[in-house]
Amino acid sequence: MILSPYRSLALVVLAVVSLGAQPPTPPPLMEPQLWPEGDSVRVELPIGFTAEEWEQRGQIASQGRSTDPPPSPVRNLAEWERMQGVLIRYPLGIPVDLVRQFAEDVIVYCLVSTSQQSAAVSQFQAAGVNLDQVEFILGNTDSYWTRDYGPWWVVDGTGDIAVVDFTYNRPRPNDNQAPWKVANFLGSGYYAMDLVHTGGNYMTDAFGISASSDLVYVENPGWTAGEILAEMGTYYGVHTYHVLDDPNNTYIDHIDCWGKFLAPDKVLIRSVPPTHSQYDEIEAVAEYFAGQICAYGTPYRVYRVYTPNDEPYTNSLILNDKIYVPMVPWGGDNNQAAIQAYQDACPGYTIVPVDPPAANPWLSTDALHCRAKGIPDQGYLEIQHLPPPVPWAPDSMALVARIVAHSGWGLIVDSIRVVWKTERMDQLRFQVGESVGNDSFAVALPAVPVTTDIHYLWEAADSSGRHERLPLAGEFVVEAAGVLTPGDVTMDGEFTIADVLAVFDGLAGTSWEGYQIDLADVNQDGAVTLLDGMLLLTQLSQETEP
Repeated sequence: MILSPYRSLALVVLAVVSLGAQPPTPPPLMEPQLWPEGDSVRVELPIGFTAEEWEQRGQIASQGRSTDPPPSPVRNLAEWERMQGVLIRYPLGIPVDLVRQFAEDVIVYCLVSTSQQSAAVSQFQAAGVNLDQVEFILGNTDSYWTRDYGPWWVVDGTGDIAVVDFTYNRPRPNDNQAPWKVANFLGSGYYAMDLVHTGGNYMTDAFGISASSDLVYVENPGWTAGEILAEMGTYYGVHTYHVLDDPNNTYIDHIDCWGKFLAPDKVLIRSVPPTHSQYDEIEAVAEYFAGQICAYGTPYRVYRVYTPNDEPYTNSLILNDKIYVPMVPWGGDNNQAAIQAYQDACPGYTIVPVDPPAANPWLSTDALHCRAKGIPDQGYLEIQHLPPPVPWAPDSMALVARIVAHSGWGLIVDSIRVVWKTERMDQLRFQVGESVGNDSFAVALPAVPVTTDIHYLWEAADSSGRHERLPLAGEFVVEAAGVLTPGDVTMDGEFTIADVLAVFDGLAGTSWEGYQIDLADVNQDGAVTLLDGMLLLTQLSQETEP
């Protein structure tokens, strides 16, 4: 378990709550929104507590429905894995045009009451939403924060895609029922633990590493940190849980208001100018993650997005090969800078800016990620892969992936391959995988003459018609160690006079392959010149001296 290096305040809060020395200080309380609808009024609850809910917060624990844990081993699915749909709620908290965009790519699962379904259909039709791509899950809800109360997903030990529920951290029984309703609608397995939690305060990497703010401790005062980690391990397969003091100092304390896992080795942290009141705290969490080891065995790559006026850019939604980023009217040039920050951090993804809905605008503490949630492919063609350690010697260590067709249809073994190229190659190459048992496949790439980056991805297909790749967007990039020494221009494994002559021939106009240029550029100034030839001649004379 990983704890924050600056945990003293959170531990004091926990001690006060657990000892009952004084009642907890209420967060800023909010008013419900009232929307006239014909002869009645619809009540929309806020993202925070209302005064009445704060008085009823003792009822939260009674909403739980603990079950036995799922069969182990359990793997918690990450946001960037393959999604067949997205979960929203009607009345909407997102722009209806975004619903139309979602429906172009995935199924839109819409939580809606029976009395509101016809209104939803009418609004969607008017906006041009493809209703063939919309599935209505009927039942009452209290609010539109499907991220906060919606289902978390795992692959359990039997290979099933299942919901593992938590107790929603608001006294809202209709919202708390949503994960069960989704699982029932999809025919998925359903499990639940007693822990009080919320989706906006949770992110995971698909390899057993997760993160939250210390709100998870505050809202579970009867649990120790070790007990919480054990519960997360049993129900979600979490072995490392980064629990950090929230750096934003707001009422919500959700991690998606300041950070986001973008990949197993990438985390995005907001940045602010030194004059911002939370500058030190935000820099501390960025420094913290930079010092932690990710699932790949390397330190996290920490990316930053500039939020000087508390813009909610980290509150984005990853949905297959697209990342939807909330834009705000007060963002100005920072909106475009945020798009660029995502493009730099996530090459290969399509970055989609999303303007706020008129009635329920994005807030610094509540934006797109809070109001929409991916639904995994229930027949997921799963590819799991850890890149090799660097510097990697391709000829001595194969790439290995675990590939499972959860559709129940068989894998098309001949389709399993690695698509790859180096910096010096103009065309992609393909290497077919070989079964090595336990649903795993290995691909051995040839040695590379010089140290270079290898770009690659995995591909697989099954008989259900699914074709999958990993990563879903972009590619893995790994430094591979070269097997030849500088100067071996003829690439025969030896440095001789023939190599020196080859350099001078090249300078005279002889055509070279890409790697030969690297090997001939002895002083590594980016060009092969007469100086390189003279350096090689000097090197050869030194090596051949008696």
